[in-house]
Amino acid sequence: VEGKDVPAKATFHFPGGLRDFLEGRIEGEQRITDEIFSGRAGKPGSHGAVEWAIAWTVGDGFLNSYCNTIPTGEGGTHEQGLRTALLRGLKGYAELTGNKRASVLTAEDVLTSCSAMLSVFVREPEFVGQTKDRLSSPEATRIVDTAIRDAFDHWLAASPNQAGKLLDWAVDRAEERLRRRKEKEIERQ
Repeated sequence: VEGKDVPAKATFHFPGGLRDFLEGRIEGEQRITDEIFSGRAGKPGSHGAVEWAIAWTVGDGFLNSYCNTIPTGEGGTHEQGLRTALLRGLKGYAELTGNKRASVLTAEDVLTSCSAMLSVFVREPEFVGQTKDRLSSPEATRIVDTAIRDAFDHWLAASPNQAGKLLDWAVDRAEERLRRRKEKEIERQ
């Protein structure tokens, strides 16, 4: 482009991996939790490696997922593992703290306003269709759920203040969802 100062080449480098990338992407947004929940499990290049970074923000969130560095825009089994791990972890924390209101939580309540990056490495991944937009490898669910669930349990226990904020936020979303459903049922009658 003439007249513009556009470099011929650009390099993206995030020494902290997905955590640093997510931090830059949500910079300036108000967060529910101050800390980003992130981590890695498995060895890069091996079967079953996972890396993730998750932040809960006020407003619309997003979930960008990858399998063997291939973007999976339509999600798949690895995203299901993430949903399962976060829901079970938060419900487990609620049970430990005696929060009975959390019994109505769904994965969507936990993922509302969630900005997340998820990358999984599996041998011989299976995709739906030619474009590889959706991962269908069944072991990806287990790999991601196992890796994230344990780390999430530790993260919640280590930061009771942050965990409490997140739990309250998710329960508020669940109660709002149930209230809207009840209003629709009343309107139909």
